[in-house]
Amino acid sequence: MSMKTRISLSLLAVALLSTGGCISYERRTVEPVVTEPVVATERVVTVLPTGARVHVVNGTKYYYYNNYYYRTAPTGYYVTTVRPW
Repeated sequence: MSMKTRISLSLLAVALLSTGGCISYERRTVEPVVTEPVVATERVVTVLPTGARVHVVNGTKYYYYNNYYYRTAPTGYYVTTVRPW
């Protein structure tokens, strides 16, 4: 074995020993994710908050204000945090 090969092997051995002598592999698999429709609990308010913005989605008016969405209800407006689009 040549001197160059011995030096290379020595350096390799030192590198392996300084890292604990082993290499760890982590195998990640992609698992299918089953999602279900979001069921929102809605409450009703009689008036919209001042400054609510109008969004029309598929012909339905939604109002948005402060992370809440509102849509017309028989006695006022349904309130939800689920984004309608």
